[in-house]
Amino acid sequence: MFEKFFFRKECLRKRCDMDLRNETEKISAYLRSFFKQNHYDSVGLYYPIKNKIDIRPVLLELQIEGAIKTLALPRILNDDMTFAPWQFGQCLSPDQYGIPAPLTSELVYPQCLLIPCVAIDLDGYRLGYGGGWYDRILSGQHFDLTIGVVPACFVCRALAHETYDRALSGWVCENGFTWVVKPSCG
Repeated sequence: MFEKFFFRKECLRKRCDMDLRNETEKISAYLRSFFKQNHYDSVGLYYPIKNKIDIRPVLLELQIEGAIKTLALPRILNDDMTFAPWQFGQCLSPDQYGIPAPLTSELVYPQCLLIPCVAIDLDGYRLGYGGGWYDRILSGQHFDLTIGVVPACFVCRALAHETYDRALSGWVCENGFTWVVKPSCG
């Protein structure tokens, strides 16, 4: 457990010093191509804080173009993470942890989930931010596809993981997609 704590801290320190514009541009292009070819009615994403890759612009474009019907952002209320519908121009309000989230009480259960990663290993196990939110939601809900979003320099051979950790279907970085479990068409 201490190993994960210190590795997370080191990765976050390194990422904080990075300019991720190039990585963001390339990842966005891969996401655009993927969702143009593979249709999912609902896609869950994240609000970018702490120098996370910002995938909102490309997903909003895909929604406007009709390639994605519903986008959903997470929100944490009463120590529970759920997803709420989100679209361009919609007002957001800080959730329980101060992260911007939709104000609506409507819930969305995304088919495809794009998950921020501090790091990820070759088996699809991600190192998150330490709250366990995604581990709990992945354990309690079914998603057709779970994709980590991470710069390539944070893809590791192996990460320590606990019994409650869930491997993702794959990840996308500036070098493209890597699948642990091949996706079926959305």
